[in-house]
Amino acid sequence: MEVREIIKEALNRANIVPRRQPCPFDKQETGLKLLKGIAAKFNNDNYLAFTQCSLRLPAERYIHIYDEVDTQKGDWNFYFDNAADMEANPPDMEAVENHAWAICKDNLDRIYYAHKNDDDEFEWDPFTNNYEYDQRYQQMRRYAQSFHIHVEGVAKLNTLNVDRGSQYGMYQINFLPRSQFDSYINNDLFWTWTEGAEGEWMIEVKPYVSSCAVHLKLDYNRALRFDIDTDLRIPDAYVELLTVALTHKLAVKFPRVDDAQMQRLENAVTDMLANVRTPKADARQVLRDDHDSDPFLTATDLMRGRIFY
Repeated sequence: MEVREIIKEALNRANIVPRRQPCPFDKQETGLKLLKGIAAKFNNDNYLAFTQCSLRLPAERYIHIYDEVDTQKGDWNFYFDNAADMEANPPDMEAVENHAWAICKDNLDRIYYAHKNDDDEFEWDPFTNNYEYDQRYQQMRRYAQSFHIHVEGVAKLNTLNVDRGSQYGMYQINFLPRSQFDSYINNDLFWTWTEGAEGEWMIEVKPYVSSCAVHLKLDYNRALRFDIDTDLRIPDAYVELLTVALTHKLAVKFPRVDDAQMQRLENAVTDMLANVRTPKADARQVLRDDHDSDPFLTATDLMRGRIFY
């Protein structure tokens, strides 16, 4: 169904625009804005099961996922595989004027800047001052260490799973907020993420995770992007959910229904959410720590927060 038809149906149910009457442009624009907000919220709350996807990733400590914008690279920051690669790509006048920096992935302890020498030649010169605590250097060092992958429309990260191969299978590791991640030791089985621009994420796992995994499997929600003329090819139950939720939002913004009708709309949204709700984290079963059969686990795993689902 087209988004335009969902908006028209919701406007009719909210007694704002009769079904056979042309729909004013401003009402359509308001409906579209409200519908986008509803879809984003439902997706973030894991109500839209059809947006759930998975992605296979290498077992790297730092993984950078980006879509249209890459904010982690930094303006006028250059990354090379080695010194030979850097020398083969000297800077130009524009790079000098914009104070460009460079780093080689095979030597992360040294940083270079764009320079024009006395012979009017452009080259990358190493810094001689102490830059260990420079924020730009730290950002470049992290970016150079990361695995970068372009993925369209990642709206929310859900779970990260470690695949240990056919003998030991796959298990889900626990998430920690970024502010707590560094307080746990490198042998703990945790992951964290920070969000950059829209659709951009920086994932980090503990060194032990990257060393014991064959690869990682990320479960995420893709963004539900649409415009007024978009044909939403989604299950009928979700079309009705979006229609009812939009009807309620429109009825609040443009009051045309009585209290009884408003209550019925609220109840309808609640009931439909209950019908399409995806499993929540608190519904997962906590299993015992079977360290006797798993050489990657120790007897202190549960004490350190290693609970698997």
